[in-house]
Formats: sequence, structure tokens, C-alpha cells
Amino acid sequence: MASASPLKDIDEQYLQCCICMEQLKEPKILPCLHRYCQECLKKIVKKGAKKIECVTCREVHTLPKGGINGLKTDFNTKNIVEFIQLQDSVKVDPLRTCIHCNKKQEASAFCFRCNDFLCKTCHAFHASSPMFQDHHPHIFSLSEAEAANLTIQKLSSLKVAPRCQTHPEKLSELCCTTCGNLPICIPCTFGEHRGHNLEEVKSLANIQREMLKGKIADLLQDKEKAYSMREGIKKAKDKLELNVDQESQKLQEQLDREGERIKKEIQDAEKESNTKQADLQERMKKETSARLKELEKEMRESRERYEQACREERQEADSNLRELKKENTKVREKLEGGLRVMNNEIQEMLASIRTQKDENAKKIKELSDHFDGIVKRFENVTATADCILAAQNDWTDVQCIPDVCRAVDLLREEVKRDSPGLDNLSGMKIRELSAGVSVRGKVGISEDVESIVDLHIEEGMYIDDITGNEDGTIVITGFTSAGQTYIAVITMGGSLQQQNILPGTGWHYSVRCSFLSEYLIAVICGGNQVGIYDIRDQSKRFINLRDVMMNCPTNQQVTSITTDPVNGHIIVGCYSRDVYVFNSKLEHVKTIKLPDVIKGAGDIAMYKGNLFVCDSIGTGRAFAVALNQTAIEVEYGFTKPTHGGADWYPCSVCTDQNGYIYMLWKEDSRSLIVQYTKDGGQIEQEREVDRTHDVTAITAVQTKQGEKLLLPTYRTKKLLTYGSI
Repeated sequence: MASASPLKDIDEQYLQCCICMEQLKEPKILPCLHRYCQECLKKIVKKGAKKIECVTCREVHTLPKGGINGLKTDFNTKNIVEFIQLQDSVKVDPLRTCIHCNKKQEASAFCFRCNDFLCKTCHAFHASSPMFQDHHPHIFSLSEAEAANLTIQKLSSLKVAPRCQTHPEKLSELCCTTCGNLPICIPCTFGEHRGHNLEEVKSLANIQREMLKGKIADLLQDKEKAYSMREGIKKAKDKLELNVDQESQKLQEQLDREGERIKKEIQDAEKESNTKQADLQERMKKETSARLKELEKEMRESRERYEQACREERQEADSNLRELKKENTKVREKLEGGLRVMNNEIQEMLASIRTQKDENAKKIKELSDHFDGIVKRFENVTATADCILAAQNDWTDVQCIPDVCRAVDLLREEVKRDSPGLDNLSGMKIRELSAGVSVRGKVGISEDVESIVDLHIEEGMYIDDITGNEDGTIVITGFTSAGQTYIAVITMGGSLQQQNILPGTGWHYSVRCSFLSEYLIAVICGGNQVGIYDIRDQSKRFINLRDVMMNCPTNQQVTSITTDPVNGHIIVGCYSRDVYVFNSKLEHVKTIKLPDVIKGAGDIAMYKGNLFVCDSIGTGRAFAVALNQTAIEVEYGFTKPTHGGADWYPCSVCTDQNGYIYMLWKEDSRSLIVQYTKDGGQIEQEREVDRTHDVTAITAVQTKQGEKLLLPTYRTKKLLTYGSI
């Protein structure tokens, strides 16, 4: 909206209240720059309320002293509305009482200094008389009211300076920037505004207009991101639908393939069994024939002996046949049972797809609404700025521009703020169907360590934790001998890809990490720091737990961290039963109190609504805690290993893509990897690590060779890899 823009080109919605849907009356403007009728706002805000929610963008603002009346009046919009009302009133009834002659006749002009109408005769006198010289710039001829080229700037030039709030009988001549650009008269400079920073309105308005132009130019650079996000969200929604169909089809095809394979195995098993039976019968026939020849000579002497031998051979053959049939039945039952297990597994995965689809669709809708709101704010901010710059009303500008600039800054911060990756929301986090699950039944740990590689990180760096994602990216955290905390990205071969220093000291405090999304890692360090690290640009953002949690105990220390990628949550454990949940913006969502049997969370992992807790701090045991229920309860306790007669305690836990749980147990210099069942905490396998390796943590990572278990060493900077078989 340029300064020469005709008044008639202003969008009617710009002058419309979104509450009453009528033309604004005494417009009040909120910090987000949305404006409403003063009386309409009073109707939606309860008496004594301290805050107000914007009807348009849902931003919540603190009300000033005086409530709704204390909100700033949008003088720029008010001037336009009043002029339009002036135009409309003259159209309806051109006969007006002249302020000079007091006669009711057709109005010829309106004097904004007198704030009243003039007849034709008085208009001519008013415009030419030296007595009204200071009125001349503020006289508006009504013949111009219908002119198509009447501009906002022309309208603004007609308005007079506002009156001083302290001395209403005087017009304002200066601005007190100490008091928020308050218009004041000359006597005020010797009174309550004495010693304040005072500015001449024209020079101040010019400075602020240039500042606003710069802010808008910066804002327009961010415009493409906001608008492209809306298009990206639409594509993500379509991609989500496509991915759901593809994943469902993929699972069905896997089920069909496994079904055909199992049927073939059953047929092969039956064929093998029939072949064995035929071989057995043929062997029995030959043995019987041979036996018959041997006994022919003796038949006369011992026919009874011959018949007994035949009975024994038939009984043995029948027993062997029964065993073969029994074995064949077992194989068939095992394979058919495996098929049923696989079918159940696929149904569970399909249900997971549907759940993820609903959750992701909800988040996409929230993201879409969020960016729709941002786009509306863009349009409102730029329209407001254009209108202000077009009006060139010094007094109005010095009042409005600081608020517009603040709104621009807030909007730019909102646009730059991280939002959930659309690729994550449009994708499906579904694990692969277990290969051969119907026959093998379970996954195990390789007997021996598959590889041991040196990590090429600096000397004097200690490793506290490790995490990996589905793409095989590996991240380690720890601290240096100087006490600095760090995060690093490494390869399976031990090469260092990037390294960054984190806030806080590492001595005596845990430095733990967990993938939140493909590129974002949730981190704890320094005793009370919780943050997010982006491996794309190595940027990081941290909060102090005690700053955001007003009721957080002063001695509270964070000890563990895990993530719930489906809900975008970061879950933080402590040296107590308190567990804090944050969203991806590091805003506190809720606090969970663990059951009494647990004393602290040395390490935690999240899987399908269960929080696995290693209570190395208190009981030396591990538990599965159900979080999806109304009451936070222990689902089950993990069986404590008795391997080697040691008194083991749990120090790290993770899960693989098949849902098996792996826990690292420690006892002095000894370390033990334990695999647990999916649903009950029973021990499946145990693997003791060589005592020369002081491993500290465990994680499961997908590689080209399949899923692997990775364990870093604390001091010697090595990476141990175990296979999943």
C-alpha cells in the first residue's frame, strides 16, 4: 500500500472487527497487531482478567493497567473509519448545521480543527480569513470526498495534533520518548516530564519510519519460508497418506511371501517325512526278507521264534513311523504357529501404522493451523505497516510504529523457530518384519564381539553415553579432562565427523543423549541443563531445569534422558523419583512421579508406552513403568542376573527394532549384556564383556549388515560391536 494509494483501495476486512463482523468502533490494537472494537473486547474478557487471547491468531497477551481501556487505540485505523463514516453520513443526509452561521443547509466542507461541518459561504470565509489561518490545512472540501484519487496521506494531513493528556486545552507539540513517545505540550516540559528525553515529532517520526521500513524488508526475507511451509505441509499430508498405503501393502506382501515360504516348508517337511517312511518300510521289507531266508532253515525247528522276531521288527518299524509322524506334526505345528505369530505381529504393526497416521495427521493439522496463523500475521503486519507508511501522520506514527516493530520481531522469531520435520511427520517409523520370525522365533546376541575399533577423538576425552538412529548415525557424549562437556558424531569405523562443546561442567554430572528425530539429539549435561543439538548445522539450544521448573528442588540433578519421537517428547530422569517431560520446543509438558519402589533413574528408555528404568541409584534393580495408564505403575521388574555369582546393578538400557530389550549390568570392573523378552523382563541371553573393556553404555543401531549393539568404553575410547542374530 504505497503513500499514493487511494483510500477506496483499502480492504474492507482490514476495517472490520472479527468479533462483531461490523466496521470497527473505537478500535483497540493488541500487541499482535490485530484490532477489535473496544466494547467487543470487553464482552469476551471477564472482569478482572489479567490476560486476553487474540480471537484471530490465539496469541495470549497480558492486559495493561486499566484492562481493555488501557490497550492502545489504533489511531491510524480510527482516522480512516471516522472519515468513511463522515463520507457515508453526508451521502445519507447532506443537510447539516453549520458551526459558524448555525444554519441547517447543505454542507460544503468539514473542518477537522473545529471538528464540525461548514456551509458553502462559511467554508469560503473559513478558508480565506487570516483569523482561521491555523485551520486552513485542516479544512476538507466534501466535493473531494468522492474523488477516486483521495489518498490516506491526504486524509492524515487534515488531522490535527492530539491534545495533551495532562493539559487537554493545549495541543501537543513534543514527544516524550522516556514515556513511550507520549504527546505532550510545552508546559509539561517544566512539570512531570522535566529531565525526560524529548523529541520533535517530525524528526522522530522520520527515524521510526526508516526503522519500520528496515524491519519490513527483513520480514519479507522470511516470507518465502512461511509460505513455502504451507505448501510443504500439504505435500507432507499427501505423502503421509501414500506412505501409509505403501507400508500397509509392504507388510501384506511380506506376510504373503512368508506364508508361501512356510507352506513350502510344510510341503518339504511332509515330502521328507514321506521319503523317510518309504525308506523305513523298504528297509524293513529287506530286513524281513533277509531274516526270512536266515530262518527258513530253522522254521521247522522254531517257527515260533520266527514269528516273534517278525513281531519285534514290525513293532520297531511302527514305533519309528509314529516318531516320524510325530516329528512331522511338530514341524507343521511349529511352522503354522510361526505363521500365526507373524500374522499377529503384522496386525500389531498395521495398528501401529494407523496410530502413527492419526498422531502425525493431528500434528500436521496443528502445524498447518500454526503456519496459517503466521501467514495471516504476515498479511496483517505488512498491511498495518503499509497503511502507517502511507498515512505519513507524524503523531500517529510515533505512537504505532514501536508496536509494529515489536510485532515484526516476534513474528520473525516465530518463523525461525524450529518446527517438527515434515519428513518425520509424513514418514512411518515402522520396523522391518523380523526375517524368519516364524521359524527362528527370536533374535539373539552374537557369541563374541564382532569388532573393536579405536575412536579417533582427542586425548583426555571420556565417553558417558551413546545413541544411534535408524540411518546408522552414531552420537557420543561425555566430558574432557578439563571438565568441559561435549557431543560428537562418529562412524562405525571410529572416524570423527563433528564435535561440539556443550554448556556446563562434566565432572560429577551425567552427559547423556538420545535421538529426537533424524537430525535432532536431546541432551542433558551440567547437572541441570536440558537441550537440543542439531547435527546439520551444529546449533544448540539449552534450558536450565531450575529456571523453567519453579518447584524444582535446589539439589535436583538430571541423570538420564530418552525420547518419545511419536509425540515429539523429551523425557528426563533425575536423582529422585521425578521425571520431567518436555516438548521439542523445550517447553515443560508435565512431571511424572515414579512409583515408590524406584528411588532414581540412572538410565531410561521408552518403548510402546513403557518407560524402562535402571535404578542404579537406589535399589540396584530395573523396572518397566507403564506411562499410558491413568496411574503410573510398575508393569514388571526385570530379572536381575546372577551370572558368575556377582551382585550386578543396571547402568544402561536400549531396545532393538524387534522390541527386545538389552541392558548393560555392571559389577566393579565386570560388564554383562543381558537380552530380555519383549513383554516380561525375563532373561533370554547373557554375554559377559571382556574385563579389559570399561564399557559405559549400550545402544542398538541399524547398519547395512543388520542391527548391531554398540558399546563405547569410558577411558580407552574404543567401540565394541555385537551382532544381532
